[in-house]
Amino acid sequence: MVKLKSFMRELRKGWSGYLFIAPGYLAFLAFMLIPLLVAIGLSFYTVSFDIKAREFVGVQQYILLTKDPIFKTALLNTIEYTAVIVPVTILLALVIALLIDPLGSRAQAFFRGAFYIPGVAGGVVLSVVFLWIFNPTYGLINFALGRMGVEPVMWLASAPFSFYAVCAVVLTFTIGQPIILFQAGLAGIGPEILDAATVDGASSLQQTFYIRIPLLRPVLLFVLATQTIQVFQLWEVIYMLTGGGPYNTSTSLVYLIFQRAFIGANYGIASAMGVVLMIIIMIFTIIQLRFWNSEDV
Repeated sequence: MVKLKSFMRELRKGWSGYLFIAPGYLAFLAFMLIPLLVAIGLSFYTVSFDIKAREFVGVQQYILLTKDPIFKTALLNTIEYTAVIVPVTILLALVIALLIDPLGSRAQAFFRGAFYIPGVAGGVVLSVVFLWIFNPTYGLINFALGRMGVEPVMWLASAPFSFYAVCAVVLTFTIGQPIILFQAGLAGIGPEILDAATVDGASSLQQTFYIRIPLLRPVLLFVLATQTIQVFQLWEVIYMLTGGGPYNTSTSLVYLIFQRAFIGANYGIASAMGVVLMIIIMIFTIIQLRFWNSEDV
């Protein structure tokens, strides 16, 4: 009772501050927490267009997922997307950040803007551009290959290439933010540390591998976590480029959720897939937080 009175007293003292943060919390409740709880509830029902005619089935939806080959394919594809896109994004972003770090402030600002603009454009806009680039008849890539005597390639309609085409587009609009974060991390390294290493005879390459990259570890962990979560939620590029084809070889878990919910009107099974995805992301986040809170970071 005493703690409740103390809490109410503190609440009255800072009422103006709470008013400023209230819109953010209300948006979180309306667009994230409440829909999340509703989705968890729907995963235990069979629900179609008539949401009032739902039928409670318990964990039957989750059992069906273990027997659904398309779900297994989408989950495996999502893991493969993450395994390919995230390491390549981090490696390229780190290399680019290290290359532009010695440049002047204007040059750094130019390159940061150049790499970040595709991220502002978004996946849908870039997908439209890449639809032209990957076009088998008049696309830029096949035109260049044709000039070298190579036969046209069906980039978006053949299993080996559609997967990597999606990876290339996602890489284009996700690499900008990591570059900026790595740049900020490099700027935070004190020049006296590098000057001391230079005095001790360390080369630029040795300073990069033994000083800069180890000091960037917190930024690396943050980029790893955010990029992984972003790739796990990939769907708009697949929707625009391949539609999950051919034969679901490029589909992702979120795109399959979209198909089951808004095309197949099976909201129960789609909600169950969403819960599975949420659990996977939560497990990864917990692992990241354990590294983040470790004394070595």
